[in-house]
Amino acid sequence: MLPSHRPGISGFLAVLTGLALLVSPLAPAASARPSAPAQVATASPTDPVFHAVSGGTRINVAGVVRSELTAASSMRVVTAPRYTENKTANVNLFEGLVKAEAVSSYERTTNMLGGGIRLTSEAKIAGVSLLNGAITVDAIETKAIASIDGSGHVSRSGGTRLLGVHVKDHKIPLVVPKNFGLTIPGVAKVVINEVQGQLGGDALIKSAATGIHITLLKPRDNLSAGANIEVTPTMARILLPVPINGQPAFGFAYSSRVSAHVGDAVRIMSAPTAVVICPAGGTNGADLTNATARVRLPGLLDVQALANTANAVVTSAETDATMTAKIGAVNLLNGAITLDAVTATSRVVQYGSDPPTKTADAEILNLSINGKAIPVGVDPNTVIKIPGLVKVIINEQTELPFPYNGRAVRALHVIALPDAPDDIAGIDIELGVAAAWVNR
Repeated sequence: MLPSHRPGISGFLAVLTGLALLVSPLAPAASARPSAPAQVATASPTDPVFHAVSGGTRINVAGVVRSELTAASSMRVVTAPRYTENKTANVNLFEGLVKAEAVSSYERTTNMLGGGIRLTSEAKIAGVSLLNGAITVDAIETKAIASIDGSGHVSRSGGTRLLGVHVKDHKIPLVVPKNFGLTIPGVAKVVINEVQGQLGGDALIKSAATGIHITLLKPRDNLSAGANIEVTPTMARILLPVPINGQPAFGFAYSSRVSAHVGDAVRIMSAPTAVVICPAGGTNGADLTNATARVRLPGLLDVQALANTANAVVTSAETDATMTAKIGAVNLLNGAITLDAVTATSRVVQYGSDPPTKTADAEILNLSINGKAIPVGVDPNTVIKIPGLVKVIINEQTELPFPYNGRAVRALHVIALPDAPDDIAGIDIELGVAAAWVNR
């Protein structure tokens, strides 16, 4: 695990925030292989904060997110070099409204010649079909960049490269200029290579770029007129730090994650979904939620109604953080494992300098494994095997290792057995994951 470099910024959090996880964040320490931390000077509390976030797609209506960032990655650090990434495949939202074969996102800070730091937020997507085929693109690559040099001067840049763009009844130039707008009559307004920025306000500098931005002109696919569909949204900004009055809170929750382990190789088949991260300064007691309608990997996983929440209060007297992962109906391995609903919760409470109280639990409704109904209240870390296929760990609980003082829970952890068929060999599936902690 990576060490903390400043109050409220943990290397462990940075790894989770970027979601570039080659092993599960809850796995035993011996199985994790994080890269060695860079040797950097401890940052001053007045040093700028570098914050970036990107992903493959996002859909919102009247400012309310209907489908959060796919393959999201984010970073909030004060030093360089730092790097996070996330990848996923086979995106299909609202039954063909947005489809893509592969998505990846990256955030990085790099040291500049002559001093200063450059922050880059990047998203890539391939095999894109939008509005049920009205717009198709072979590949999109979008970057947003914000920089501060050794003398404190800030600057920004950004833009998108596109390959094979086709829009119904429109001729698209080979090199698309910034903020290129067009209309599909009666369907949508479209902006390609959208670039925006800001100097001052809530940031020293802010750079934002989106490959394709669609605004619906009339209702469709359970979305109202005015709904916004963003493809490869990226954002990089440089902030002045906000002091935290108390012991920082940390936590994360996500709905599902699928990987395959073959020998020493790890293949990410579906990165953590609907991820929510607890801000170090808390949420002032309000719910911070990330929701996604559905995630599917044919033959492996079909998960509906994903919604994860962070709620934290941070004051000089107490820190109280609760992370919750909720999921609706689940079908794993073509019906070998099914359930109706999952709620996984992790909470940490600390008063002043007293040791924290840590709790975690998972509730699974109507769980069936290999045709056998499993009671709701089984003991933590209960293991059930389907011979020749998988072992299932129910309500798996983990004490987070030093220096992270907290507890994590996986509602369901499905691991392929050594004699499993080739088509699921090495499979590792997590459902309903939540963790909350304070630093020791």
